[in-house]
Amino acid sequence: MRTNICWALALLALTLLANCATVQRSGPSMVPSEQLHAAPPADAQALWEKAEQQQRAGNTTAALSLWEQIARSYPNNAIAARAFYRAGDAYLREGQADRSLQYFDYLLYAYPQWNEIDLARVGQLRAWWLQGNRKKVEKEAAAIWATSPSNPEVRFQLAQLMVNVCAADNQIEKGFEWAATGFAAAATEQQKKSLAQATVSLLGKANERTIEKLLQTNPNEFMRLFLEYRLAQIKLEKQPSDANREALYALLQKNPRHPLAMEIQTTLRGTAPEVTLPLNANRIGVLIPLNGAYQAYGNNVLRGVTLAEHNWNQLHPDQQVTLIVKDTQAEPELSRKSFEELAKNEGVLAIIGPLGVKPGQAVFALANKWNVPLLALSQKDEESGNNPYVLHAFIDNRDLVEHLVQFCREKYGYTKFATLYPNDRYGQRLSKDFAAAVQAKGGTLLASVAYEGNTTDFKGPIQKLMDMARKNSPPAGVDVTPFEALFIPDQAQTVALIAPQLPYNNVVGVTLLGTNLWGETPLAQVGGAFVENAVYATPFFAEAQSGEVQSFSQQYAQFYGTAPTYLDAQAYDAMMLLLNARSTLGSASVQRSTVLEKLLGARDYKGVTGTSSFTPDGRMQKSYLVLQIKNGKTVQISP
Repeated sequence: MRTNICWALALLALTLLANCATVQRSGPSMVPSEQLHAAPPADAQALWEKAEQQQRAGNTTAALSLWEQIARSYPNNAIAARAFYRAGDAYLREGQADRSLQYFDYLLYAYPQWNEIDLARVGQLRAWWLQGNRKKVEKEAAAIWATSPSNPEVRFQLAQLMVNVCAADNQIEKGFEWAATGFAAAATEQQKKSLAQATVSLLGKANERTIEKLLQTNPNEFMRLFLEYRLAQIKLEKQPSDANREALYALLQKNPRHPLAMEIQTTLRGTAPEVTLPLNANRIGVLIPLNGAYQAYGNNVLRGVTLAEHNWNQLHPDQQVTLIVKDTQAEPELSRKSFEELAKNEGVLAIIGPLGVKPGQAVFALANKWNVPLLALSQKDEESGNNPYVLHAFIDNRDLVEHLVQFCREKYGYTKFATLYPNDRYGQRLSKDFAAAVQAKGGTLLASVAYEGNTTDFKGPIQKLMDMARKNSPPAGVDVTPFEALFIPDQAQTVALIAPQLPYNNVVGVTLLGTNLWGETPLAQVGGAFVENAVYATPFFAEAQSGEVQSFSQQYAQFYGTAPTYLDAQAYDAMMLLLNARSTLGSASVQRSTVLEKLLGARDYKGVTGTSSFTPDGRMQKSYLVLQIKNGKTVQISP
């Protein structure tokens, strides 16, 4: 009998909704509590996943149809309540407040014991606010907050709504209080970013006196930055001086991980003062080491950008460019002087380089001060800081190892990993990145051991690795290698020394994992049978089957008589990214700031190193390939 009532209720609800009828907000529950909180049937869950896929693809109409099918077919399960909520939320996002209210109202009437019912109450408030009923929203908000102390999602949504409501009513101080409570409930980076934008919008209506009054309330350090940023904004608007820009820049450097960091960078880019530098829009500067210990790497970059210059000038006779190359010898002071020459004397539009962390740090401040876009050939990390005019056109090792671990988890089902790494800056950072990726992907890192540079006998580190892994593993009953994959972030030549020593120290049946360094000197050639089935991730493979890579590799070999490395290819792509950004601007609007804006706006640029985009803070996001040694050859196995 109860089931028939539930069916009738659900059908009535859908009929009312279809006819845009009004449903009362409260009423007795018609769904047995023990059934409501049971796990959803497999068929219902399958429909739910289809609906989510349609929603993610932007097919809201199809998603709504599936949610309504779920509600109609499984009315006595919590998945029906969830479906009503998602439908109401979808209509609300499309601005159909009246339609969304019908779903939320019915949900509150029929499923008051649903454990997420307060989400529907917040949905009501959002719809009321869209209808212009602010007083009703303010009246109900405090009551919902009081009844949902253990639901951070409800509290976050409510706080974000109230920040927007207070902003509309110019209730700055009250809105700031709501923002603080919202950040305390925010659980994801996206939530923090969204609430940060709402808080910035709220404080954007505040004057200097209001900000100073809020500062006197002694907010925590996290919330204090919003006030300090707004105060710095006001001062910069009144007087766009170098001193006021420096104050804003200091806030950025002090708070690189705050969700406000990107907002500050955007402000700095948009308020850059005019700098009396010459501008030759057809000149591109290049900072690379052409002498010294890193000469070989500098030559790689030079070959890549030179080939890009040649191809561009052939294809665009009306947009010719000239490279102005300066030798940095990888020395910070020489890098700084060379940057000055390129900017002051040559008037270059932008600069590619320098290569390496320390030379880069020596010129970042100049790029920001003089507003010269810099495509640095180094990874963005904590030491790089946040620099408005610096983009890092280089591989991001964190993304690379995360892609590698994800591949191992999904393709091979590996759960147990270990790391053997060189005790240098690169090895230390890669080992930490790998450990973080393993944890994030649900695996276990059983051991991580370092070895010193110039080592040829790895017996000690390997035995230490095995002892640590066995200690961190449950007893197996047999003497087997505890881990399934071993990550070695080092040059191919070193891996070729390590690999033969592994089986002699009882490391057998494991997959060796590595980075793009394994492609600089082909691992298959130097490692022989001991590296068979080894796997590594890289953004570039000279023998890849894509047309862009084949054309590039063939042309590179014709020009230079050898195969390109990742560094050649990345330099080529950096140059092409820059020139494509420049080409989208009319000759009258080619300025350094507009070129930077176009670079930041580029999405999924398809180059020889895969697809590339820049995040707002200047980090490069790339696609990655997975390669494997099979039958003594390197082959692409993903994608």
